[in-house]
Amino acid sequence: MDQISALHSQIGQMKTVKVEEFGSSLIVAPHPDDETLGCGGTVALLRKNGIPVHFLFVSDGSMSHPNSKKYPAKKLTKVREKEAKAAVLTLGGEVDHMEFLRLKDTRVPHENDNQFQETVEKVVKIIDDLQPQTVFVPWQKDPHIDHQATWKIMSEAVNQSKVKPRFIEYPIWLWELGNPEDMELLDRMEKFTVNIEDTMEMKNKALAAHTSQVTHMIDDDPEGFMLSPEVIAHFDIPRELFFEATIS
Repeated sequence: MDQISALHSQIGQMKTVKVEEFGSSLIVAPHPDDETLGCGGTVALLRKNGIPVHFLFVSDGSMSHPNSKKYPAKKLTKVREKEAKAAVLTLGGEVDHMEFLRLKDTRVPHENDNQFQETVEKVVKIIDDLQPQTVFVPWQKDPHIDHQATWKIMSEAVNQSKVKPRFIEYPIWLWELGNPEDMELLDRMEKFTVNIEDTMEMKNKALAAHTSQVTHMIDDDPEGFMLSPEVIAHFDIPRELFFEATIS
């Protein structure tokens, strides 16, 4: 068993924390559906405990089916935002607690891109306005360019913000595409889980709301993306895994 598979197999034995520790939270999703896969059960628990949760969707999600004639980019963006709203409502969230940056899917700006600082400044304002106690972001080495760019934007925004929330990371593509060399970084991070047994059903219903990503609804792009049963299986467990940098 490789290191990444071993890590996944250990989730059930890891330290479990209560969501009350997080307080008011901002869930940052590079694409609509990441919020549900990575944090859906935790979000539902936060809301069940009356804790405010806001959502920031970074990319427009328009490149999941780039060759579809039925769902060109503009239409697909609207579809994915509608799905995101349905998922958030299913998890107990509120539509007016959602913000969409609508950056181009697969082109979320990296550090040396022209849009990077402009995007950081927008996010700083969001953080300063919301004053979350915790920000949830994709894991910094998650093997997707938009996920890594999102982490960098959020990291820089928190550095520039007046607010200093906890900065907690969640994996999405680590299990399928992770590089074992990145385990050295994970070994230096605190790992913990949230028990989501009570909200698993809500999480699964929220994921189903992302119809364009979990079904063949868009059937005119053979190269289009769909979350496979194998990928979904990594998240269909009663624990959600999080990483947090340790302070030396």
